[in-house]
Amino acid sequence: MSHRQRTITRRRFTAVAAGAIAGSGIAGRTWGQADPPDNGRPFFFIVAADPQLFWGPVELWKKAVGEIGRLKPALTVVCGDLIQDPGNEEQARAYLDPAKALDGKVPLYNLAGNHDVGSPPTPESLAWYEKHFGKPWYSLTHGGCLFVVLDSNLLCKPNGAPKLAEQQLAWLKQTLADAAKAKHAHRFVFLHHPICLKQIDEPNGYFNVPNPRRAELLKHFHDHKVTATFSGHYHRNALVTDGNLQLITTASTGKPLGKDPTGFRIVKVYGNRIKHAYHGYDEMPVKVEL
Repeated sequence: MSHRQRTITRRRFTAVAAGAIAGSGIAGRTWGQADPPDNGRPFFFIVAADPQLFWGPVELWKKAVGEIGRLKPALTVVCGDLIQDPGNEEQARAYLDPAKALDGKVPLYNLAGNHDVGSPPTPESLAWYEKHFGKPWYSLTHGGCLFVVLDSNLLCKPNGAPKLAEQQLAWLKQTLADAAKAKHAHRFVFLHHPICLKQIDEPNGYFNVPNPRRAELLKHFHDHKVTATFSGHYHRNALVTDGNLQLITTASTGKPLGKDPTGFRIVKVYGNRIKHAYHGYDEMPVKVEL
């Protein structure tokens, strides 16, 4: 057994597998209270990705939290790889403690990356994640929009927890089917792995969701009029437009792997469109104008 495997907390997965995940609702750890009025007013939210502590510096995560608190978005979603090593308590605390500064200011929603739950994830690693960071998959609404958060590790490599992978996929299908009955201004999907980076028929690789799963997800997203997907994992920015669907990949808050600086994405939401731009820490706006 590897050191990494030994560090993963061993506990039963009962709460997660028995419906705590299967229902919609928000992540288990959320700072602040989301205000979900369906008033049609423009709002903005922030997408961050891959702080990946302790590969990425803790100081940059603290900087991200400070900028988020200053800008005061409606909510923030961090697209996975919160930490470097699954099951590491010290790294989890290094992520969670600075985030408490957002309490009462900005609701913070997490999702699982491969460095948070392993590849493939297991019931035990997912249970550890859920205990510290929140549910692996869930949905919420804000401003007349639906936000769907997924664990793409289970989509890409289901073999470590096949029953949970099936549960998530069934939940996603039902959630999108139920959404058809509501008049959402937009539907957004968040996952760690990008659907694709350059084109929808690109070869399978480390950084994208493999086919045939990719094609299956794209069909669901188009059928249910998803406006955009947001991902991390790549540590660089990327954008693919597939008809009316935008597939948006956001660079790292903590450890760049290309020319894009560390920072996060600001997404402005209007009734019939969205506008989004990535900002490095040295080029953050003083205020977000809608």
